Amino acid sequence: MTVPKGAPGREGTRLISALEKCWAAIQAQHPEVPHVLFVSGTGIPKRGTEKPRRSKDAPRRQQLVTRGHHWADRWALAEDEGRLAELFIAGETVRDGGQAILQTALHEAAHALAHVRGIQDTAKGDARWHRREFAQLAREVGLQPPAKSAKPLGFSNCTLPEATLKKYAAVVRQLDGAALPALGTDEEQAETEPPETTPPGGGSTNGKRQTIECGCKPRRRIHVTPKILKGGGILCAVCTKPFTDPTAEAAQGDDELTGISHQPEPPAPDAAPTAELPHPRPGELAAEGDSSMRMQP
Repeated sequence: MTVPKGAPGREGTRLISALEKCWAAIQAQHPEVPHVLFVSGTGIPKRGTEKPRRSKDAPRRQQLVTRGHHWADRWALAEDEGRLAELFIAGETVRDGGQAILQTALHEAAHALAHVRGIQDTAKGDARWHRREFAQLAREVGLQPPAKSAKPLGFSNCTLPEATLKKYAAVVRQLDGAALPALGTDEEQAETEPPETTPPGGGSTNGKRQTIECGCKPRRRIHVTPKILKGGGILCAVCTKPFTDPTAEAAQGDDELTGISHQPEPPAPDAAPTAELPHPRPGELAAEGDSSMRMQP
């Protein structure tokens, strides 16, 4: 692990302080933009958080890296001092430098203005979808919204015009020169995450139940999830025998009938002696149409 120069314990303070200075510069240009409380972290969504698909053949919902977000009135201040919005800037955004930080901060400033003015700038059913009202606010704070909305984010993907970049040039230089702590590349983050495991049957077993039965006559059956079954045996209160998977028992019975053994074969000797078979006599050659195996040409 690389130890940063200076005071390592103050790296978080330096990061938040730099973000607050950037926000103050935006407020100087747009006084209506409110105060916020900055937080940071990874913008990469956690595994397993996406909504379950209705069919295993249905496409997965696209997972997007969160560059930042504005959460109105999330933080409570001291008694009778009101609340502050949360403004999140991802560590991956910080990694991309001052221009990326400024562009994300301006994007969230547009959301902050929408809250102050009581404007619905995202869809009620899906907060990811940015409405045309957001595009107007983004243009007001200096961003260039897309000409048309696009799935899955609507008018979200704004760009940073050259005129706005010149206006905040000093802010960008300060952010780049601060050498702020940031998160690594997406590939580096992926290496630290455990690999996804796929059950033998293919696909997820979450929520799928299997039938197990006891030794009663007639047999009593219950339905449980694989997770419950792996947690320990379940005993029947009537016959006192454990509930088992009938399909597994049937497969074992078929193996016994066919003579299939699941025991590992003993290792072959290193140098087993071989004997050369005698050549068959002309009368012993297999007749045409017999059941012997033939190699295909």
